[in-house]
Amino acid sequence: MENDDYPPGMPDRERTIRQRVHRIAEFYRHGMIYVLVIGLMAVGNAITLYNGTATGRWQSWWVIRLALFWGIGVISHGITVMPVWGFFSHEWEDRKVKELMERERQ
Repeated sequence: MENDDYPPGMPDRERTIRQRVHRIAEFYRHGMIYVLVIGLMAVGNAITLYNGTATGRWQSWWVIRLALFWGIGVISHGITVMPVWGFFSHEWEDRKVKELMERERQ
């Protein structure tokens, strides 16, 4: 979300909160797209198995590999966004900036 999206004169605290909410909303959208696409792919995968068009052992349930690898991406996105987990979150960044600024002053 660009800074141009905010009305002029918005307090920094509100801007920070709005940016955080925007990142959380992006994560929720990512999760919903993941669920919808993996669900549709699983249905397609099941149909090909039922019709007998999938051949070979590794082609049978290919949707599982897709769900695993994309799921890793969704989880890593959540770790960086969700305040509950706190790993590399906005608060962590603020603390780290303050810590490094203190070191520079000394």
